[in-house]
Amino acid sequence: MEEKKFSEIIQFAIQKEIEAVDFYRRASQVVKYSGTKDLFLDFSKQEEGHKKMLENLDMEKVARAKIERIPNLKISDYLVDTEFRPDIPYPDILRIAMKREEHSIKLYNDLKPLDGDEALTKLFNFLIQEETKHKYQLEKIYDDEILK
Repeated sequence: MEEKKFSEIIQFAIQKEIEAVDFYRRASQVVKYSGTKDLFLDFSKQEEGHKKMLENLDMEKVARAKIERIPNLKISDYLVDTEFRPDIPYPDILRIAMKREEHSIKLYNDLKPLDGDEALTKLFNFLIQEETKHKYQLEKIYDDEILK
């Protein structure tokens, strides 16, 4: 992949991670339960970590990353997007968070190179894995607390 295109893709991914950090910080300020606040603050920190990883990309470190299989409950597949607002109810915050993670997974799948570049494919598979972990955690909470 040419250097300019690679740089543009990484900058785009960094911007998406910044947006995720902001969303989870805002969500942590709206929810009432301390456990959920902590969860969203933790997600914010993880997204910040993804941003820093992309800014200081170490392809050797990426090559050593272990890619795990994360379950997909597919709950977000059947939910509609909703908008974030200051008085948003807890189930809607979870829905937004699940959909954001779903969109991030799709984005990173779409950004994966088609030319067989193994290092870049591994990088995007790692990012997909991280977003899939978030989506799974959120779907599990939604299943346990909202759909019960």
